[in-house]
Amino acid sequence: MAILAAGVGFAIRGGIFDNWGGEYGFTGAQLGAIGGAGFTGFCFGIVIGGVVCDKIGYGKLVAVAFATHVLSYVVTFLAGTPDNAYMFLFWGMFLFAYANGTLEAVANPLVATAFPENRNHYLNILHASWPLGLVIGGIVGWTLDDKLQLGW
Repeated sequence: MAILAAGVGFAIRGGIFDNWGGEYGFTGAQLGAIGGAGFTGFCFGIVIGGVVCDKIGYGKLVAVAFATHVLSYVVTFLAGTPDNAYMFLFWGMFLFAYANGTLEAVANPLVATAFPENRNHYLNILHASWPLGLVIGGIVGWTLDDKLQLGW
């Protein structure tokens, strides 16, 4: 479920770039940097999480990911004015992706350990939830933005 939720969040955040550009007057380069923070954060999350996973345990790492998701929500919604929006949205995206990378660092070894005899099958199921999350997130974002015309 965590990988599915990450896909949903990734699609929704990617879908509101046009809203952020219009509301805050961002250039394409600024929007690209905000989106790039998502990929950078994911890399840091999966690498750091992978290194410390066995040392601190899965549960503690999931708690760190949860806390980082909450923090990313708070940071993202602190973007209130065009003067502060860029930095808050950049770091909110970075933290969101860092938390997703941390969950990925937990999910892979957890599934591989839980199902040693059928590891590939269950890892495929785990990773199939990511594109499903992208589809669900895209539909939700499109519905909220284009159909219901709710602001971000």
